[in-house]
Amino acid sequence: MKKSDRLKRMVAFYLSVVLFFVTLPILLSYSLGYHIDYNALKVYKTGILYINSHPAGASVYVNGKLHPSLTPTQVEELKPGNYRVEVRREDFYPWERELAVRPNMVTKADRIVLFPVTQDVKKVGNRETFNFVAYDKNNIYYMNGKGLFKSSIDGTVSSRISRYSNWPDRIIAKKFSPDSDKFLYYTERAISVVYLDLDKTLYGKGSDAARVEEVMTTTEPIRDVFWYSGSGYIIVITESDIKVVELRGGEKRNIITLYKFNKRPQGLFYDRSADSLYFTDISKDSGKSHLYRLDLRQTFLDSLKQFLMKKEDETQDEKR
Repeated sequence: MKKSDRLKRMVAFYLSVVLFFVTLPILLSYSLGYHIDYNALKVYKTGILYINSHPAGASVYVNGKLHPSLTPTQVEELKPGNYRVEVRREDFYPWERELAVRPNMVTKADRIVLFPVTQDVKKVGNRETFNFVAYDKNNIYYMNGKGLFKSSIDGTVSSRISRYSNWPDRIIAKKFSPDSDKFLYYTERAISVVYLDLDKTLYGKGSDAARVEEVMTTTEPIRDVFWYSGSGYIIVITESDIKVVELRGGEKRNIITLYKFNKRPQGLFYDRSADSLYFTDISKDSGKSHLYRLDLRQTFLDSLKQFLMKKEDETQDEKR
């Protein structure tokens, strides 16, 4: 073997050894999720974005750059930081959000719903409708100028259950009772109750199967109305107070003021399972706003019955 060839082989061997030890740290760092920023001469650990959509097969753009794979997919070896992610599919509205990538972690956006541009909107039934209320997945009750109609949820089977047609122009809300036998609706200053599936034998032949009754009007704007668990009472919150209304009694029904606000309540919540009303009010002592709980459980109903019985006894004594 020539001396020059031997020298060349030695040089090649040592160069390969040097190259191996130089590239080994780089290869190891990449395999462990590290990258090198040669401009800043910094080593950083990368993160991953996992993107999934319904429907799948959507394009993913990261900071405006198209990712080669469709959803579900993941974008790897990302430098930690915030990225603007867009998910697009033809004939669907795009989805966009800024997502944070953290070192050695997977950031997931896997519950993306893409909504179609062309919506599936179909007319339900052929009756003119001013307003309506739906209960669960069984029935829809239509309000129009000819009365109150009941139909199946798809509107195919319909029948008039009441001739009442004096519906208000603006109904704020409608709520079914716990026993599902009635629902209330209210405007800014009036509350009405619709009694469903009445026993016609009690009202005579040809009577409606439903009855609409205005149960309360008020000079104060109504904030909200809740059903009491027994379905025989409603809790009414106005701008100034909390009232309980007994549905029985007609024009002489009992309406009791339970609480007067020091300031218009900013928040209201009724816990039907515990018959408790939560609300905000200003404390007279501190002048600050606090959260209050009004307990209306069975003890409340018992005390109300005692009050009504006492009131009835007093009326009978006066008659005597």
